[in-house]
Amino acid sequence: MNRGQPETVEGVVAVQDVLKGTGSAHEGVVLTTDNGEKLRLQRIGGHPFNDAITRQMVGSRVRLEGYRLGQVFRFIHGGQDQKSQER
Repeated sequence: MNRGQPETVEGVVAVQDVLKGTGSAHEGVVLTTDNGEKLRLQRIGGHPFNDAITRQMVGSRVRLEGYRLGQVFRFIHGGQDQKSQER
């Protein structure tokens, strides 16, 4: 599969209800970028709905590198900058 070039996104991570009204509805980990865009986060190699490593980022400001697939951002690696003061 050709994924194209990876990109980098930054923002604050939170847990939100996602895919409401579908059989896949769940509480997902979502990145809100600095311009207000919301992207569901999935770690490449991790569980798409409940990944412990992805959930550890909740409440943090992060910079992630990965691939955008619609409203999903599948990340390769990245890091937490700091815990958000918005908790």
